[in-house]
Formats: sequence, C-alpha cells, structure tokens
Amino acid sequence: MDLSRLSRYELVGLVSAALLVISLFLPWYDLGGSEAIRAKNDYWVCGAGNFTCTAWDTFPLLRWLLVAAAAAPVLLTYFIVRADEGKYPTGEFTMTVGFAVIVLVAFNGLLDKPGQSIEQFGIGLTWGYFVALLAGFLMAGAGALRSLESGGGAPRKPPGTY
Repeated sequence: MDLSRLSRYELVGLVSAALLVISLFLPWYDLGGSEAIRAKNDYWVCGAGNFTCTAWDTFPLLRWLLVAAAAAPVLLTYFIVRADEGKYPTGEFTMTVGFAVIVLVAFNGLLDKPGQSIEQFGIGLTWGYFVALLAGFLMAGAGALRSLESGGGAPRKPPGTY
C-alpha cells in the first residue's frame, strides 16, 4: 500500500462521497403553504406535521443507489493505493457514477418531486438537495480529471482487430 500514489482528485472524490452520504440526511424538500390548508386536505407528504423531507425518508430505493454510488470514489482510492490495474483507466468508473448521481438527483428534484400531483403544491427544494447535486458534480469532475491524469480513455486499436 502506497499512500503517495494518491492525488488531490482522489481526495476530492472522497469528499464528494462523504457529502453525498451526508446529504441523504439533510432536508431536500420544503413544504410551502399554510399548515391549515395541508391539515384540512391531509397533504402531509413528509409525514403529519413535517414541513421538510430528507432523501433518506423520501426515497426507499434511491437512498441505497446513492449510498452505493458513494462507494465508487472509495473503491478508486483503494485501487490506487494498492496499485491494482483495472480494465479501464483509473477514474472512468467514478466519473460515470458521478454523472449518474447528477441525473438521478436532478430527476427527483426537478421532474418527480414526492407526493401526488395534487399534494405537490408548494413543494420546493432546499439546501440538502443542492449538496447532493454538488457532490455529484464533484464526483464526476474528480473522476474525469483522474482519468485524464492516468492516460485518458481506453487505448485505441486499429479497426478489425480484437
């Protein structure tokens, strides 16, 4: 194990993984509107009386996908420290996972907010959502820069060879 092989990109990746996991427990959604209207119509998307929702409480499947995504920079760091050579250039997998995190978080914040359409009045995004989005961008950026540093992209072969 050689810790001198680590670069700043692995550290940024580890920070992004920690931010992603922490963001799951921060408020992602804020319920606007008055409490009287919500109580009268039983529009408590985050639970009765709660005006904020965390990703951990809201998404039963996405939370585990994001925890698994946070493992990508940790695995990258482990492989670099152990000097294991993979099939792909170092960092490509982390970059791809970072882009997947961006897509999943953006979809659930912009297109598919929690609740049914009538319950969604006044649901806004709050700071935990943006922390998760930032973590995805950091992860993708760290993976992309590490991939470029390690040679960038898979080696090219002439056509017709296997």
